[in-house]
Amino acid sequence: MKNIILASRSPRRIEMLGKYVENIIIYSTDTEEIVDENDLPKTTVMKIALAKALAAAETCEDKGIIIAADTVVYLDKIMGKPKDYNEGFEMLKSLSGKTHSVFTGLCIIDNEDNKKVVDYEETVVEFNELTDDFIKKYLDTGEYKDKAGAYGIQGCGELLVKEIHGCYNNVKGLPVTKLNCLLTKHFSHNLL
Repeated sequence: MKNIILASRSPRRIEMLGKYVENIIIYSTDTEEIVDENDLPKTTVMKIALAKALAAAETCEDKGIIIAADTVVYLDKIMGKPKDYNEGFEMLKSLSGKTHSVFTGLCIIDNEDNKKVVDYEETVVEFNELTDDFIKKYLDTGEYKDKAGAYGIQGCGELLVKEIHGCYNNVKGLPVTKLNCLLTKHFSHNLL
């Protein structure tokens, strides 16, 4: 059984993968997340996931299967993590009552044989109509920090969401079903 190396410090991704992998090796590099406004959101997340995985493959001394991911929210433009409370407010205000997409890019590299696969998952999310007061109450929880689109569906952010179409775990930041399919198909490895 090969080691699983997660190129991320995200507590959510660690928890989600930890459900299936007992001894995950956490190895995250400080990869700059460059967003080209001319790229499609799926291209952006795949490029960033690839950059994270390649950086880990170049510097990680452990051998095994490296998994990297990047998630953005998209509604007319790419929304990453808000810089502050005010940007979080603007993001949630723009999502209020509308339907947006959550894209997660995945890159898997076996750093023993240099095999790599890059793919993505898209989930469509519809928000309830949100009052300014409700948005402020949500932001006051602090949950918006370090979350693409300024919300976490796995926490109090579930109250913002009217419905989703697609993979729920993708909105949390790691589409484990897609990940397992890629691992099984390309690396003869599955999460169970």
